[in-house]
Amino acid sequence: MKIVNKNEPNTNISESVLFLLRGAKKRRSMAMAKAKMIQGQLGVTPRLVAVK
Repeated sequence: MKIVNKNEPNTNISESVLFLLRGAKKRRSMAMAKAKMIQGQLGVTPRLVAVK
């Protein structure tokens, strides 16, 4: 019997695809944080928008 995670919607997406999507989300957030840090060091006002 498969354990259902109540935080994720019930879809027909495979676990491997969900794993890849979680990794992409993490990389995007890390890139945004790094860009904001660099802009802060340069004295530039960060105006970043993530495209989903």
